[in-house]
Amino acid sequence: MQYLFDESGKRYLDAFAGIVMVSCGHCHPDIVNAIVEQTKLLQHTTTIYLHHAIVEFAEALASKMPGNLKVIYFVNSGTEANELAMMMARLYSNNISMTALRNAYHGGSAGTVGLTALNTWKYPLSQGEIHHVVNPDPYRGVFGSDAARYAKELQDHFDYGTPGKVAGFIAETIQAGGVCIADEVQSGFGCTGSHYWGFETQGVIPDIVTMAKGIGNGLPLGAVVTTP
Repeated sequence: MQYLFDESGKRYLDAFAGIVMVSCGHCHPDIVNAIVEQTKLLQHTTTIYLHHAIVEFAEALASKMPGNLKVIYFVNSGTEANELAMMMARLYSNNISMTALRNAYHGGSAGTVGLTALNTWKYPLSQGEIHHVVNPDPYRGVFGSDAARYAKELQDHFDYGTPGKVAGFIAETIQAGGVCIADEVQSGFGCTGSHYWGFETQGVIPDIVTMAKGIGNGLPLGAVVTTP
């Protein structure tokens, strides 16, 4: 269990897991030991040079991915992962427009703050060709659980709010020529309870998956996973 103790020794159950970060518990002895042992051997390397630990980690992560999601690139955070996913989508599709869902958070960098659609995390920065559509929330969404109305809202957005072609959709955009990106920073690694990845609850396999937080149990680590 993930217990925390205050200065008087009172124990608390950290159900928030340090903002969905500490997936294996605070100060888990196996993780602490692995960090210590690796630090004794080599504390830092770069993706420019191949290291067996990177290969082994990538292979282990690939074994958890469905379909052909087997190409993995490690980064330092969820924001960095989403920045890379945006760049990949735009280069692959040769389009600029990105579509994301309202009420979503995707990072605080100059690029990802544009994808973010929460006023508490928005700043007055110029963001071109980033659009937001209604979040298909079956509990508090404007259309309830009516999937057809959400789908029509999305199609109308593609038809009237974009040039007709988009680079990517952070959440289905194949019909508009782009790629589907699943941001699993806060929903991956079993956080939904029923599945290892959040997108698995929807029965889809995205083109790109971004992840962070739980992947490092509190260490600054993220990853972008895509197909060959």
